Amino acid sequence: MEWLEVNVVTFQYFILVFARIASMVALSPVIGSGSVPPTFKMGFSFLLSIIIFPIVSRHFPPVPQEMVLYWILVLREVMVGVLIGIIGNLMFSSIQLAGQMFGIQVGFGIVNVIDPMTDEHISILGQFLFLVGILLFLGLNMHHYLIGIIASSYDYTPLGSFTFTEPLGMEVVGWLSKSFVIAFKIGMPIIFVLLMVTMALGIVARTVPQMNVFIVGLPIQISIGLWVMGMSIGLIAYLLKGYFVTMMQDMAMLLRMAGMT
Repeated sequence: MEWLEVNVVTFQYFILVFARIASMVALSPVIGSGSVPPTFKMGFSFLLSIIIFPIVSRHFPPVPQEMVLYWILVLREVMVGVLIGIIGNLMFSSIQLAGQMFGIQVGFGIVNVIDPMTDEHISILGQFLFLVGILLFLGLNMHHYLIGIIASSYDYTPLGSFTFTEPLGMEVVGWLSKSFVIAFKIGMPIIFVLLMVTMALGIVARTVPQMNVFIVGLPIQISIGLWVMGMSIGLIAYLLKGYFVTMMQDMAMLLRMAGMT
């Protein structure tokens, strides 16, 4: 039966497409998190590969005949997914870092929980803010844009054209510094207010030495910190919305830079 016949060259091309899409899905934010079952990731990657393959197969370069060169080509396709994963994970790491700063300032520095996404101990407020970021990411349909970037990655970086250049490396390093700036901007309202509270408690400790500031100050810091966090959640959501849009734009820009030969 003709429909059971396997074309070796077509299968090789499909492996290249699947390698890129699977690495993107596995390392992308939210979709590639540790709480998503690996079987779902593989099935979703396989489904996307089947959908995208007929569209992008018209512009494929010749397949290398040597096995070593072919697997190098597969590795280059995997690196495209790694590039997407770095940016997305840095974005959500900055959200966790902002929550970690919240927890330390409020007094929850030793109150940690297991993050199901990464299987690591993080602050309880960091986990809360991380979940807020995920809900906002899904509520703004950013996962649709992410799938769109995965599908259009062949327009930005054609098959076999990935090249890691110095400007691309500088942009990736720039995103590392940008993640710290994002974390600071998200955490700035609570950090500023609690800094004022700490200064006020320090003045009280000097003027009223009979008062045990360590016993009185901790409930005050927790109450004010949680109140400020609740009041600033709208501002945090507004900032995250803009940062998510910037993240998607930078992903597309990095893919264009990676495809320049």
